[in-house]
Amino acid sequence: MQKSKLVTAIIILIILIYGILANFRFALGLNGLYLYIINPVFWLLLCAMLFFTLGKNYTNTKLKRKIIQYTIISSLIYLIVYLLSGLFVTFGKNPYSTTLNGLIVNLWMLGIPIFAKEYIRYKLINNVYDRDKVKFAILIAIVYIIIDINFTSFIGKTLATLTIVKYVSQVIVPNIAKNILFSYISIQGDFIPSIIYQLITNLYYWVSPILPNSPWAMSAIIDSVIPIILVLYIRYEKIKLRPIKDRRAFIDTNPGSVIPLVVTIILVIWFALGIFPIKPVAIATGSMEKEICVGDVAIIQKCNSNDVNVGDIIEYQMEGYTVIHRIIQKNQRNGEFYFVTKGDNNDLPDVAEVKENQLIGKVVFKIKYIGYPAIWLHLLQTEEQTIEVEKGN
Repeated sequence: MQKSKLVTAIIILIILIYGILANFRFALGLNGLYLYIINPVFWLLLCAMLFFTLGKNYTNTKLKRKIIQYTIISSLIYLIVYLLSGLFVTFGKNPYSTTLNGLIVNLWMLGIPIFAKEYIRYKLINNVYDRDKVKFAILIAIVYIIIDINFTSFIGKTLATLTIVKYVSQVIVPNIAKNILFSYISIQGDFIPSIIYQLITNLYYWVSPILPNSPWAMSAIIDSVIPIILVLYIRYEKIKLRPIKDRRAFIDTNPGSVIPLVVTIILVIWFALGIFPIKPVAIATGSMEKEICVGDVAIIQKCNSNDVNVGDIIEYQMEGYTVIHRIIQKNQRNGEFYFVTKGDNNDLPDVAEVKENQLIGKVVFKIKYIGYPAIWLHLLQTEEQTIEVEKGN
């Protein structure tokens, strides 16, 4: 069949209508039927139709090999970073079935749509002439993003600000990044790397009995940044393969400078989580003013009771929260240390003594004012919890 913008636009419209209708499956009580039958069959049939009706496409073999290599490397880096996050934080039970039958069901229910959607994206983008490819790639990406967002689950609900921030960071932004990557790969005349990326990054979740409980900020950054870096590397390789190279463009598109920035961001998050021997704590109350003020960040060094003395400012654990106050007395009874603490801005010492097993660490220095974003996020989290309690009542 000859390339046609009209045919491509009609098929994209059909996909959009199907995706919007699919959002109402929960209201109609058809979620199970949709997941196991309707969705995989729809994508499989549409994929087969395009395979037999649309013409063949060709790609640069050298570029294709490079794209596949970079895709495999990026996917493995993705998994390694997640696994490292789990080692430093915690692991949780996998919600998917990891038996052989469960793997087969997951491949049918989730794998078939992954394969079909990327093949369809590739066929549609390459069913128009080169001058229109970018426009249709953007259009398809927008449609795929829309149909992947379950907007009906938000209708009539009161959402906390943090819930919205988390959803945008964990779902919408990564979805945009991945669609940019997969559309860019399709423009280069291929779809296999897009499938490889998704299968590698998803297969672990389908077969492993445990999964890392990575913080939402960590997962949001990994899911968003790695696809964009992969796009930059593919673009860089494409320029390298040109017979006549623009030296300035060649230098400007080198993505190597992005890697240190990404590594720095990930290390900062790990630092904030307390993975390293020191960690930051944003100060939200004025009990230690004027030594440590609201909005400051106290840097805490992990230590034991032998490492702290009277006059040191320590962080210790209470039930459900931590406190940062100064030691005014250090006592020992029955071989165990007890600390009397007081906030510099408080009139009286704290009521309860601090046991040595409550000690987290001591303040080694502070940074002024940079803790306000963390305080804001804490307030949003409190808002979210309040809404959840109200829903429960």
